[in-house]
Amino acid sequence: MSGLRLACPTFSDMRGRLLARSDVESCAVGFARWNPESRSWVATGWEMAPEGAYERRDRVSAVLGASYLVDVVNRSRAKGLSLIMAHSHPNADGAPRFSAVDDAGEREIAAFLQRRSPVGGPLALVVGPQGCCCRVLGGEEEVPVWEVGENLVAHAGPGIDCLPSAEHDRQVRAFGASGQAILSHLKVVVIGAGGTGSLVLQQLAHLGVRHLAVVDPDVVETTNLNRLVGSRPGDVGLPKVEVARRAVAEIAPEATLEAIMGDIVDDATASLLPRFEFAFLCTDSHASRAVVNQAAYQHLVPTIDMGVSITVGPSGVEHVTGRVQMLAPGMTCLTCTRALDGERIRQEMMTPEQREADPYVQGVREPQPAVVSLNSTMASLAVTMFLGAVTPVPSKARFQLYDGIKGTVRPAVARADPDCIVCSAQGALSQGSAWPLPTRVQGGTVGS
Repeated sequence: MSGLRLACPTFSDMRGRLLARSDVESCAVGFARWNPESRSWVATGWEMAPEGAYERRDRVSAVLGASYLVDVVNRSRAKGLSLIMAHSHPNADGAPRFSAVDDAGEREIAAFLQRRSPVGGPLALVVGPQGCCCRVLGGEEEVPVWEVGENLVAHAGPGIDCLPSAEHDRQVRAFGASGQAILSHLKVVVIGAGGTGSLVLQQLAHLGVRHLAVVDPDVVETTNLNRLVGSRPGDVGLPKVEVARRAVAEIAPEATLEAIMGDIVDDATASLLPRFEFAFLCTDSHASRAVVNQAAYQHLVPTIDMGVSITVGPSGVEHVTGRVQMLAPGMTCLTCTRALDGERIRQEMMTPEQREADPYVQGVREPQPAVVSLNSTMASLAVTMFLGAVTPVPSKARFQLYDGIKGTVRPAVARADPDCIVCSAQGALSQGSAWPLPTRVQGGTVGS
């Protein structure tokens, strides 16, 4: 299950307000966009229950009055949002659990919602000084809680704790058993199974990421063999995703890898992104970057984008540059850093027939130089950035630039546009399925 996702620092702020009083329980109401296909909830906002909203409130219970419940239900229904009913256990010893009083109260609220609201997916959340617990309202199914920002923090979830295997002993010594447990439970998608994508998959498999997916529409060509890790001469003509599946299985037979032979710019393929908790963007097209860039903020799927460029002039190699950038709430998106070319996006979204008929498309883009060692540099920077975001590894870099001629890697800072259509609160941030992605729908048209 993908779980409840909140843009940082939403959860931390809400938790602090709920626990501000230790003498009584406190309540808050959240609103979220529910995606039943991916089983994910993207929180859009929270409010503390005002003092006058309580029917009863003491150290062991808090009951909201009917008039306040009717008001929040009407507001959520009008906007097509699911409700999150949150309350505190301020004196809980360890991670809080739902009490018998909570169970009874939830059954009443669930019955009330069934009568008054057609919006599905309501959640219940209990918060204590040492953790939280989330579940489907009125049921027993636990739901993970993710806070997404510079770091991906798991605040709650079934089965997060587990004992690491002996094969990961050396890295457990580096970032601890809790970090290894998180890696083993994360669902990670790699978009692009070529030069950098194959290297990222290889490293993730070695690290112990056990729930993987890879998306790529292409088959192996002879010119791919110099940099496609895990490929063999006999693989020419095979789907790249199948080569990736075999490579991961040889490293980690217990891992699962979902091979998706499709183009991420197509609506049907892009709609799969909310199922995952982390993504790596390893393509060389501007259209695919535009789609995943928006999904990272819209669906709160933290993503690391990477690329390397070799410029060859009359006298040989003139520039070798690379970039690794994390895309998540609170960080600058590819639109703000001007990494996307609108005309290239338009052309790459076309079908072959549309491209042939367009008088402004200037031929077919030439293949670019590519070297496995340079791809490896960028893939390793990206995977280390991932470790810094999801485990206790103290790696703070979230945007890096590489100069292959000078042999330097330096951190970069970019200013975000406060009104950006992608990463700002005025744009796609936390919109979930309420906004379309800029994908290519059936028939070759582009969604707005």
